[in-house]
Amino acid sequence: MGVTAVATAEQAVTLTTAYVKERTAFGKPLIDFQNTRFKLAECRTEARIGRVFLDHCIEGYLGGQLDDVTAAMAKYWLTECQWRIVDECLQLHGGYGYMTEYPIARMWADSRVQRIYAGSNEIMKELIGWSL
Repeated sequence: MGVTAVATAEQAVTLTTAYVKERTAFGKPLIDFQNTRFKLAECRTEARIGRVFLDHCIEGYLGGQLDDVTAAMAKYWLTECQWRIVDECLQLHGGYGYMTEYPIARMWADSRVQRIYAGSNEIMKELIGWSL
């Protein structure tokens, strides 16, 4: 779940960055607007943080040291992060982002369900909460 979440978030940022460099509003590319750059900077940063956490979890798993609580944290946080990033990227696509011809629309739908299956994020929080 974590690998899919991070890969999708990273891909959404890549696709959206390319899109805003081509799409124009008010006679200039969307990337020229500070808000667009700031939103993508936020998304890219969150995706990088997610990647670092995921890599840490993978190392723990390979070393036989990934505990259930950390695995629950990974599933919960990384899928929430994926959702935030993909949702923001869809927003930057404007109306086109909601059209199924654009990959970001499918990513958005898939990102929503990631928070539900393989144990809903509410269940993950409960597992984490039991460890407190």
